[in-house]
Amino acid sequence: MSSTLESIRVLELASVLAGPLAATALAEMGAHVTKVERPPSGDVTRSWKTAGESTHVETSSYYECANGNKSIAWKDLNSDEGRDWLEKQLADHDVLLDNFKSADLQKFNLDPEEVAKRHPHLIRVRLVGFCSEPDRLAYDVVVQAETGFMHMNGHKEQPPVRMPVALMDVLASHQIRSAVLEGLLGRAEGKTGFFAEVSLEASGITALVNQATNYLVAGNIPERNGGLHPNIAPYGEVLPCRDGHLVLAVGNDRQFKSLCTVLGKPKWAEDELYATNQQRVLNRARMMHQLEQASIEFFKEQLKEELQIAGVPSGVVRSIDEVFQSGSEANNWTTENASGARRPLAVAYRVKHF
Repeated sequence: MSSTLESIRVLELASVLAGPLAATALAEMGAHVTKVERPPSGDVTRSWKTAGESTHVETSSYYECANGNKSIAWKDLNSDEGRDWLEKQLADHDVLLDNFKSADLQKFNLDPEEVAKRHPHLIRVRLVGFCSEPDRLAYDVVVQAETGFMHMNGHKEQPPVRMPVALMDVLASHQIRSAVLEGLLGRAEGKTGFFAEVSLEASGITALVNQATNYLVAGNIPERNGGLHPNIAPYGEVLPCRDGHLVLAVGNDRQFKSLCTVLGKPKWAEDELYATNQQRVLNRARMMHQLEQASIEFFKEQLKEELQIAGVPSGVVRSIDEVFQSGSEANNWTTENASGARRPLAVAYRVKHF
């Protein structure tokens, strides 16, 4: 069966994570992706190795996570030869992804309006860090800080904490691929000269969702609380078990009643301090002290299974090696790059045609 984007050619002039990850997703949809890297070092993430990685391997595991299913073209776009090559590629490709600074756009003849005039067929998506400061260096952690995520993340008594993945880049990669697909759809309807500018900043802001509206609607400023949900309880609370931990996602009164029954304490659900979700939010600390005393008698998998039967959303807190243990569902969502390195798929759905 043919892939959806198998006739589409993508030229990737992006580096680090957001742009390359978006291009990898397009490749998984069937597109032919050519990634341009400047010799001799290429994408900076080639050198981002953990302490345990081999110094003899050409690329890092970080690079491998975002650069599957691509052809690599080593070109110096600072040279006349490189710029001539690039202009020919623009004529032959359907999509262009880049994250160049404004000065580089002029240097490489990539001014958006001029490119649209020369190649009206081209779907162009540019990534920047900050909307009003497009040339400001903006690594993911900086954007996490300036869009409110770090302020919310961690514990109140401790300094703000970055999230352990480059979430702003991941969010932006989804915006990039959405823009590409919108451009391709528009071109199919006869529209030309498509240009979209995606920013890490706006990608983070739009992902604030309920935390933003909690402030915009009610004036509530979220504070660090260890990952607890400001609107629901117990949601995000972690129960200690005999052999690990289990996280709760109780969304309504019925589920809370079922939780108490599984823990062998059905009367707790009748306590007026816990009768409604808002009461549970207000009396969270007292409630959790009691729940923790009951959960410690269970093994984590046992408790998860009993809660699942009772209709209570919960999950075992797993380490990465547990996530990818032999036979796990996670392994169905990985693939192998040409280098032999395994990575998670960038596209988290499968298509069927009936």
